[in-house]
Amino acid sequence: MTFKERLHNAIGTQEIERKKVYHAYVHCIAYEREEFDKIWFKGENSTWGHNFGRMVGFRQIYHNHTIDEESRAAEETFQLGEAFPSYMGGDPRSIGASGVHALSELCIEMARDGRSGRCWAITAGVMMAALGRRKFGPGGPGGPGGPKEPPRAEDYVRGGAASWEYYGADFIYHEGEWKYIHEHVVPVFAQPFDNGNFARELYEQHEKDPDYDTWRGCPCQVTDPGPLSRRYDVNQEVQHLIWETPRPYDTLDDDNTYSIGHNEWV
Repeated sequence: MTFKERLHNAIGTQEIERKKVYHAYVHCIAYEREEFDKIWFKGENSTWGHNFGRMVGFRQIYHNHTIDEESRAAEETFQLGEAFPSYMGGDPRSIGASGVHALSELCIEMARDGRSGRCWAITAGVMMAALGRRKFGPGGPGGPGGPKEPPRAEDYVRGGAASWEYYGADFIYHEGEWKYIHEHVVPVFAQPFDNGNFARELYEQHEKDPDYDTWRGCPCQVTDPGPLSRRYDVNQEVQHLIWETPRPYDTLDDDNTYSIGHNEWV
């Protein structure tokens, strides 16, 4: 590689790291609109994947992360406002549940052709409910289909959980700027604080029934339905999805990507 090519990739590494930091911050405070407006490639092959499936195309990603999530956040904030009037007036997006992601040191590998970069990270996440969640869900004691009782302060409890996830992201150099094109998340576990021992519980479940299944789906608009991965399981095989850090590669293609089949952008 020439000096100019090496310099281009070195600057690209810094840009990818900077945008990963930006992602971690805005995701933490639930400012999804700011993330997808500013640092994502707005094309049909942008993808965002989780264990429940893969969103394909910027329109689908944006709808799930901003329109749906912001509507939910606003509804929850008004419910909370009935029980805690002093909380009204804040930003509905970050006043409810938040995901605080403590990303590990990133491993970034740039393509030799200078047109893409791959990023791998581990998150030891702390999930929290800033104001707590209702003990029996938003629909009242009977659940979503139960009676609609007015929220009361005593119905809410503060909550938090520890989580562990692997992240893989692809970035592209498009129109003179580095942009997110793929994000793929493999959740390993999420366990509420001070609420049992999930590893022990899974072991005991295995003792009762060796063929138990722990995968939990999540309703979502996805083009590629899951499960794409499974949570921690006593029975699980090694999941070769994004467990290994990216290797040196020439260009972004289906042999070097976190989102197979979605690597055309020009």
